[in-house]
Amino acid sequence: MDNTALSFNGPWIGETMGYDSPAHIWEIEVTGHMLRIRTRWEGHAHQTDMPARPVTGESAFILGGDDGDDDEDVVKAVLIDPQHFVILDWDTNDTRGGTGPAYDVVFSRPGVAELSAQAAYKLFLTQLSR
Repeated sequence: MDNTALSFNGPWIGETMGYDSPAHIWEIEVTGHMLRIRTRWEGHAHQTDMPARPVTGESAFILGGDDGDDDEDVVKAVLIDPQHFVILDWDTNDTRGGTGPAYDVVFSRPGVAELSAQAAYKLFLTQLSR
């Protein structure tokens, strides 16, 4: 496994960009050659586990597509600095009854890093469009 997967280990708080949504509360654990993500919405007790695969040679991981279902959404989480990662089009309307567009989500380490999520996201978008 690429050691960059360890960069994701631990707690994260996700903020939906462009829409007022509950926070995405994640705890990521490196287990063997996979990542285990325990996730829940802010204010909700129900927790879900999701497996993810690190991307070799990148500070990134992949969610979805692991069961051979070509129709399943595959998304990539990209570490943009030591305190933030982004998943484009991740907030897929779970809290809005399945209607409306999907939104990008920036995940930050809990605490001070949450205050710079918007700035980190804007910088990421600027670099993405080059």
